[in-house]
Amino acid sequence: MQQLARSHWVDHIKSNRRNTGILGKADDLEDFLFAASRQSLLVMAEGLRKLDGPKCFYCWRTLTDADVDHFVPFSQYPRDMAHNFVLAHPSCNRSKSDTLAAGPHLERWLERLVCRADALTEIGLTAGMMADSHISRQIAAWGYASAITYGGSAWLSPAKYEPIDQSYSEYFTP
Repeated sequence: MQQLARSHWVDHIKSNRRNTGILGKADDLEDFLFAASRQSLLVMAEGLRKLDGPKCFYCWRTLTDADVDHFVPFSQYPRDMAHNFVLAHPSCNRSKSDTLAAGPHLERWLERLVCRADALTEIGLTAGMMADSHISRQIAAWGYASAITYGGSAWLSPAKYEPIDQSYSEYFTP
């Protein structure tokens, strides 16, 4: 529903003749209107580096360059939530792309939601982003449940995937 509203709003703005001179072709209008600002992501990256240390969330190697990665992929939930962000090597981020992460990563992320929820909220608010660990957990549960239903795969490491089966639902059981 949210994506539908966004696309209609973008179409409405583009269809207004008075905007043509300002926008030009504006192929990136949706990103401009709805994506997190680069400055917000820099603030998130700085806060996550202080919180989680200088290691990639996925491979645990030391970070020099780091991407702010959506743990639950943006393609599955197109809203920036502070608790959904992790720092990753650009290569790990690109390799994971728009897939869900495998069990070991999910387990660590869920533990982080519990143990670091307040700190993640503070970082998110400083960056001007929504922050809610409970909602982030619900979004992840929905994403993994959908993947179980449709036979999805989870990213373990570059070129390594595992099937998302019923055992993944256990991660979300209290």
